Amino acid sequence: MIILRSLLVVFSAPLLLTACAVKPSTPSRVELSVPYSAAMADASVQVPSLDDIFGLTTQQQAEFLQYFNSAEMQGIPGHRRVFKFLAQYSAGFNYLGKNYTAREAYANKSGNCISLAVLTKALADIAGVQAEFQTIISAPVFSMKNDYMLSSDHVRTFLYDPDFVPEKGVIYFVKPAIIVDYLPSSGDLTGPRISQQTFIAMFYRNLAADSVLAKKYDQALALLNAALKYDAQYSSVINLVAIVHRRMRQPELAEQFYQYGLNVATNKATLLSNYALLKLSTGDTLQADAMLQSLRESEEYDPYLWYLMGQTATKQKQYSQAVAYFSKAVRQAPDLHQLHLELAAALYRNHQLDKAGEVLAAAAALAPTESTRQRYDAKLQALKLYQSRH
Repeated sequence: MIILRSLLVVFSAPLLLTACAVKPSTPSRVELSVPYSAAMADASVQVPSLDDIFGLTTQQQAEFLQYFNSAEMQGIPGHRRVFKFLAQYSAGFNYLGKNYTAREAYANKSGNCISLAVLTKALADIAGVQAEFQTIISAPVFSMKNDYMLSSDHVRTFLYDPDFVPEKGVIYFVKPAIIVDYLPSSGDLTGPRISQQTFIAMFYRNLAADSVLAKKYDQALALLNAALKYDAQYSSVINLVAIVHRRMRQPELAEQFYQYGLNVATNKATLLSNYALLKLSTGDTLQADAMLQSLRESEEYDPYLWYLMGQTATKQKQYSQAVAYFSKAVRQAPDLHQLHLELAAALYRNHQLDKAGEVLAAAAALAPTESTRQRYDAKLQALKLYQSRH
C-alpha cells in the first residue's frame, strides 16, 4: 500500500528570523582515499547503468504519459498526477524482496521498497517532478542465509510541486510536496534525507548483496565498485566490501576497509560489530573486546539496529551485552512497547529481576491493545510470584 501525505510548512520572514537566530552547522565529511583492491579494480562483470536502473521502455513511457496528459488530469499539479498513477498502478503490487530496476518493477508489478522508489523516480523524471528520498528506520525484517543476517532497508519519497512559486516576503521551511510511503508501519521512525548519489549507491549495494549470497564475489565487487563511485562514504557499502574481502580470504584488505569506514562513515555501529568479528576470527581477542566495548558505549541513533544486536547477544547467551543493547533501543524509542518487552526478558535472563519487573510494567502501560496489556500484566504477575518464592 502506498500512503500519501501532503507537506507544506511556511513561516513569515519576521517569525523565522526571530525563531532561528542560529543555524547549526553540518560537520564536514572526512576526505580519505578508498583502499585499493586489485580484485575490485579488476572485476570485469558488467553492471547496470543509470539508464538500466531508472529507464522505462517506450511502451511503459507512453502508457504513463497517456495517463499523465489525459484530459481529466489537467489542472492537477504534476507531483499529484505522478502519485495518482502510482496509487492506481500499484494496486495489487507484490512486495517481494526482489531488487528490480524501474522497467522490471513496472512490468512485474512487484519488487521491494527500494525497487518501488526507483520506479517512482523514473516516473517523476519523465514528468519533470523533483524527487528526493528519506530513510525510514523500521522494525527489522531479517533472515539468516548462508551465515549472513540480512535486514531490509526502507525509504520514502518526496515528490515536489513543479509549479510552486514562492510568494515574496515569505520564507518556506519546506517546499510543498507529497510524501510517498511504501508499506508504512506504526513503528516506523524517520531517518535522515539521503542524496540521489547515496540512493543510487544503495541500489547497487542491494544488487551486490544478492551476488554475495550467490557466492558470486567478482560480480559483487563490480557492483560495490560502482556504488563507491556514487558515495564513497556510505557505511553499508563499505561494510559489504569488507565482508566480501573476508570471504575471499583477504583479511588484511577487509581490515583496511573497516578502518576506512570507521574514519569516513557517519554510521559506524555495524562496521564496528563486523570488524570485531574479523578480529575474533584472527585470534585478536583483546582488540575485539575493545571494539565491542566501544560499540556498547556508542549512541548511534538506530533503535532497531540495537534491537538486532540485542537479539544476537541473547542467542549467544551474552545477557549483559543484550541488556546494554536493548537499553539503547529503549532510550532511543521509548514509546515502542516491544522493545521494553525485549529488555525485560534480557534483564530476567541476566538475573536483574526487580529491574525486569519495572520494565515489564512500562511495556504494559505502552501496550496498544487491551489483550497485549493483559499479556504483559500476566508476565509481570508471574515474575512477582517467582520472586516471592525465591
